[in-house]
Amino acid sequence: MKRLFRTAVALVIAGLAFATAAGTSQAATPEPRLLATYEPVMHFDPHEQFRPASVQSFIADSDLERLTAPNTWSIVDSTPEPGDLPAPGTGIWRLNQDSCTPSSTLGGLDCYAAAWDEGSGGPVIYGHVVHDGDHTVLQYWFFYYDDVYSYAYPPSNFIWQAHEGDWEVVNVVLDADQHPVSAAYSQHCLGETRTWAHTTTVDGTHPVVYVALGSHANYFEAGVHPINTACVPSQALGILGGLHLPPPADHMADGPVIGPPGVDGPATPIHMIGDDTPWVDFDGFWGELQYFHAPAPIGTLPFGTSPVGPAQHQVWNHPLATIATWTN
Repeated sequence: MKRLFRTAVALVIAGLAFATAAGTSQAATPEPRLLATYEPVMHFDPHEQFRPASVQSFIADSDLERLTAPNTWSIVDSTPEPGDLPAPGTGIWRLNQDSCTPSSTLGGLDCYAAAWDEGSGGPVIYGHVVHDGDHTVLQYWFFYYDDVYSYAYPPSNFIWQAHEGDWEVVNVVLDADQHPVSAAYSQHCLGETRTWAHTTTVDGTHPVVYVALGSHANYFEAGVHPINTACVPSQALGILGGLHLPPPADHMADGPVIGPPGVDGPATPIHMIGDDTPWVDFDGFWGELQYFHAPAPIGTLPFGTSPVGPAQHQVWNHPLATIATWTN
């Protein structure tokens, strides 16, 4: 009887050890595999001229400039390298794509598209994994050469906003057992989140993302999406109101696709990045000034800066708290 009891106890302990090992194995799923498992399927408008680019190609096309006096940017390096960008706190810096400007007609769209097409080497996604409490957040960062939002669709020189460089992100949130619970897509200054059950996916794992024309805001469906007015400068809303026009909206008619292998379009590689990636802690602007254009007498006006990189966004360091402020 004692031997039988000891045998039963041993079997229970062995079973617990196996369960613990299985749980540990699941928790230790390699991050690259997780990122590949949930890589988004990206749908683009037929008029979209860009795809997510590598930062290396953009940096190679840019001058590194430092603000040396009010409204005065001086070239410090005409051939910067991703691993040699200035450290945080060393000044106010920007990367200025040296052959195009967003102050030209329709934000320089054709010039930037040609520069991207020449040097991009194909679409790229930057993957980042954050462990936030007992959740894991898979982040897919996208960098575009240019953001040219046209008020009219298809794009025209009527009313537009443009800046060099554009960073966007798609988040997939996993629970403690590494099961997907929600997705969250960046849209202008905020974003939108949905439960996984209400997110359209391919094969149950790859969230489907519809990229707005020009602005590259990410949506859960194609169509026309009013832009959250919290992300639209009051001056721009005032100009539209003065012209008796409604607030701006994003447009997305379903077109070309990129994403994981097997999608109906180019398979897009994921390059993992983190705080130790050389260019990630660059706290300068990824481009020159932002511009807004409207009919005369307004014309084309400087209107803010280009964006900063991923690590300068709250969603990089505090994804769950940031996503909680987005609409759902």
